[in-house]
Amino acid sequence: MFDAVILAGGGKPEPLTEQEQVANKAFILVNGRPLLAYILEALQEAPSIRAIAVVGPTEELNKLGDEGYKFEIVKEKGSMLDNLAAGFEAIDQDRLCLVVTGDIPLINAAVVEDFLSLCEPYDHDLYYPVLDQETCVHHFPETERTYVRLKEGRVTGGNVGLINAKWYLENKDRLEMFISYRKKPLKMLRLLPLTLVIKFLLKKLSLSDLELYLSRLLRLRAKAVPCDHAELGVDVDKPSDLAVVKQALSR
Repeated sequence: MFDAVILAGGGKPEPLTEQEQVANKAFILVNGRPLLAYILEALQEAPSIRAIAVVGPTEELNKLGDEGYKFEIVKEKGSMLDNLAAGFEAIDQDRLCLVVTGDIPLINAAVVEDFLSLCEPYDHDLYYPVLDQETCVHHFPETERTYVRLKEGRVTGGNVGLINAKWYLENKDRLEMFISYRKKPLKMLRLLPLTLVIKFLLKKLSLSDLELYLSRLLRLRAKAVPCDHAELGVDVDKPSDLAVVKQALSR
């Protein structure tokens, strides 16, 4: 079984939060429930999830806990990396931990279980879901995603990961630039050696190439996990995303 950490920390004011009159998008209401509640429900119903820690604003999280959701409250620290470290310090660090962002309310227990099963035999330090453009567009044509062309096709990343918590706490500083460029593929290319850049330009850069390079760069064992659950890629970053989520949840 696995522990889970949900990153529900607040950030700077943005058009979406101003539109919805909230300080933190994880608490935007859809059908009378905050986005975070849908994620908690998915994790609580997943048989492989043992315990849940949520990093975010304590006052709002206390209110959510009073509604019957079971999780440990971890006070947010500031940056995403600091919040993730705080979350890892609250769970069992001797096992892989499922990390979930607090803005993907379309996931459910089946999606969580299937992603975890795709990560077997759990002998790596980092598992990251990779979604192909065709799947994402088929299920959610209205969403705007950032795609990168690889040998396998045009792909994007999901908003979860299975991570070795102990490795992360010992190597957090190595991830600063990688995390800051996670939605900026052109800047991400600057981290690659020339040989891989040439492969990318020739459309021959593969997932295995990236796995090998990231493993060396971050001093861990990284694994890309091709996945057909488009729900993992639908994060609520802007008003148009929220409209898609509201429509999907209303169904």
